[in-house]
Amino acid sequence: MRVKSLFAGLLLLGMSAAAQLRTPDEFLGYPLGSKFTPHYKIVNYFNQTAAAMPQMMKLEKYGETNEGRELLLAFVSSAENMARLEDIRKNNLRLTGILKDKPADPSAPVIVWLSYNVHGNEASSSEVSMKTLYELLNPANAQTKEWLKNTVVIIDPCLNPDGRDRYVNWFNQMVGKNANADVASREHREPWPGGRVNHYNFDLNRDWAWQTQVATQGRVKKYNEWMPQIHCDYHEQYINNQS
Repeated sequence: MRVKSLFAGLLLLGMSAAAQLRTPDEFLGYPLGSKFTPHYKIVNYFNQTAAAMPQMMKLEKYGETNEGRELLLAFVSSAENMARLEDIRKNNLRLTGILKDKPADPSAPVIVWLSYNVHGNEASSSEVSMKTLYELLNPANAQTKEWLKNTVVIIDPCLNPDGRDRYVNWFNQMVGKNANADVASREHREPWPGGRVNHYNFDLNRDWAWQTQVATQGRVKKYNEWMPQIHCDYHEQYINNQS
């Protein structure tokens, strides 16, 4: 009987630890930014965070890539806003004129959509998505708590998981113990077709209008269901480009 009680106690302790909000560093086991993270670990972090903070975060799968990787949206706001998330979405459509069932509330929360890593070999932005998610949910971050009273943030951590994993897997195989800043070194000379493009070698940043690719089709469908006031699309610049 004591053994069963002890086992049950340990199980509850383990479940409690698993459900606690963790920093990306704690979850991944290395400092964020010290190496590139495979897509499945990013998915795992978003899933673990959603389980830890269900009152402030909802995670939705909107599709899969050609190679079977998950495409996700994280919805983050205050607990009060999350409790009426569908009402906020519909009100936002009323503001656009798409939904005309009744007058819109102009004082409702603003919708901010953050898109990361449409070009797979601009791989740092998916790392940033994990840090952004954590800081939005971090109980000690008073500033983000104020923002979320009037904002719903939608995070797409990686628009191009197939291209990103192609790049990340290659880079992690090429890089040495210490990173080499020389642009002529092997780790900076990515072979064709590179990670910029998706499975079919298509630049997804050129597919917003034509929507020929499955990832774009799923994303644009969800985008049109929300019609955010602000959309931020994160890229990297070349090393000598300061603009």
